[in-house]
Amino acid sequence: ALLLDKLLKEHVSGKVVGYTWVIEFQKRGLPHAHILLIVQHSDKPQTLEDVDMRISAELPDPSDPEQDTLLRVLLPSRMHGPCGVRNPHAPCMQDGSCTKKFPKDFQEATELHMNGYPKYRRRETSPRVVKGEHVFDAKDVVPHSPYLSKLHRCHLNVEYCGTICAVKYLYTYT
Repeated sequence: ALLLDKLLKEHVSGKVVGYTWVIEFQKRGLPHAHILLIVQHSDKPQTLEDVDMRISAELPDPSDPEQDTLLRVLLPSRMHGPCGVRNPHAPCMQDGSCTKKFPKDFQEATELHMNGYPKYRRRETSPRVVKGEHVFDAKDVVPHSPYLSKLHRCHLNVEYCGTICAVKYLYTYT
């Protein structure tokens, strides 16, 4: 309820003019929600910088005490893997590659594509962290809203949905 209040009443992602969601249960029985928000035109990201302000696929700086809480939230919940050559037997692996297409490539700037799936900024210079026996960097980060992740201290995947192809995909969940 707190997340919906933030999104629908406080408009932390913009003034919502339409929305839908569905609660889904994973194989292990854990519920999660797929939420699609349609915000008024003036609140939609107009530039790549607008997307980067709302969604990140990079780690916060571990040497910055201001970002410590966010880093502690992201490490257990927003890192994909290890998979690929680091762990070829990971659950996401099928026929020798990750079904979620991780690790992603480094990307100096966010790109929006006509198929609806953005390539988020994942700079090679962004921080690296050690988790277990593996080093993780921006190639392993699941896109998230730093604000919402820090506020709710939980697994929150956030994606930009700017084309009809992506909207159609999301509607399959609802």
